[in-house]
Amino acid sequence: MLEKDPKDSLFHFPEVCIKEASAGSGKTYALAKRYIQLLINLSLELQEIPLRSILAITFTNKAAIEMKKRILEFLKKIALDKFSSKEEKNDILSSFIGKEETVREKSHMVMDYLIRNYNFFQVQTIDSFINALLLGCAFKIQLSSNFRIKKDYEDYLSYSLDILIDKAHYSAEVLGIFQEFLEHYLYVEGRTSWFPKRDILSLIKSLFSYSNIFGGRFRKYGIESKEVVSKKREVLSSMKEIRDNLPQGTNKRFISSLESFLRNNEETFNIDSLPKYFSRERFPVNKGGDVPEKVEKLWKEIRSNLKEVCELEAFSLFNPYIDIFDLVLKEFQVLTRKEDILFLEELNRQARALFEEESMTVAELYYRLATRFKHYLIDEFQDTSTLQWKNLIPMVEEALSTDGSLFYVGDKKQAIYRFRGGEVSLFDKVKEKA
Repeated sequence: MLEKDPKDSLFHFPEVCIKEASAGSGKTYALAKRYIQLLINLSLELQEIPLRSILAITFTNKAAIEMKKRILEFLKKIALDKFSSKEEKNDILSSFIGKEETVREKSHMVMDYLIRNYNFFQVQTIDSFINALLLGCAFKIQLSSNFRIKKDYEDYLSYSLDILIDKAHYSAEVLGIFQEFLEHYLYVEGRTSWFPKRDILSLIKSLFSYSNIFGGRFRKYGIESKEVVSKKREVLSSMKEIRDNLPQGTNKRFISSLESFLRNNEETFNIDSLPKYFSRERFPVNKGGDVPEKVEKLWKEIRSNLKEVCELEAFSLFNPYIDIFDLVLKEFQVLTRKEDILFLEELNRQARALFEEESMTVAELYYRLATRFKHYLIDEFQDTSTLQWKNLIPMVEEALSTDGSLFYVGDKKQAIYRFRGGEVSLFDKVKEKA
């Protein structure tokens, strides 16, 4: 299972603006409107326009382009007094206190300032922002500031596994881990493949993906494969005993399935291959048949032990894979650092590491980003993952402590990024704590 940091929390936000809306009901409109409200502050001079301190986050490049387009469109409409309707004009201008002519002049000035400082017009995807964050702090993750981003990590994991397998020839520790895996593979999982490496690699890829989605480290349960194997052999012994003491009137199909099962599973077995009769509470005897007390006792013991086998197997199933994964990950990190690369899949996990053990303060982060954010606008908040949110929390907290703001929009019914860890419950959790 993945371990969680006990210090993690969702944070209490005193100044949060939220808009929950369905598709087509104006989420982008609301974000763009909020953005120009922050820019067109009639009390600020030209050099005080807070363009550099606003960060708008989306989930796709297409959404980022659309939001930028909408913001510029609003500024143009205000500056030129070219609204599509009187209702739109009233809605947009109602956000500003002052004469319409003054707002129009300020909008023209802001639009000119924005175009001249377009590189500080920060509407970007969450991945782009995290990438910028890591670029500014590359040395903290043992990479250069020129590191490259790649998408396909599978070949690197496969090569790292090959390196680990080679080490088994001269490392007693590595050899012991693979021997534990093989015992687990053969006697706990009941696998008979000639190519266990393919199964190892497949699960390692899944573990790598989950570790990057949720963060944290995998923790083994305190159950060894030999405990599961021992319990399975105890079950087989009881089954043989009950086979040798079958009473008159025992269901013939059960007898046949039991014989076949014991013939094909001499030392261990796969839970899925169990005869379905063992799911029954009572011993399978034909109507009118008598079940001796000894057989009834054996039947109860077998069912009880099978339940325990299921639990032990479930808890221990990934243990040897976690041992292998931890060692493969070390080889993987050596390889990627040597080549000065980072994978898109691991951006958020690496960013999270920056804030662990107080290795990076928000002040230092802002210094390295060459900007300081005070206002955060987040689109499609229902698709934000817990890990992404934890990466934003320190900065959002800093902003809110100095008169900053958080504004997010979304629709819980449109959550589509669960495969990337999107946590729709965050929408309400943050709202409840606001």
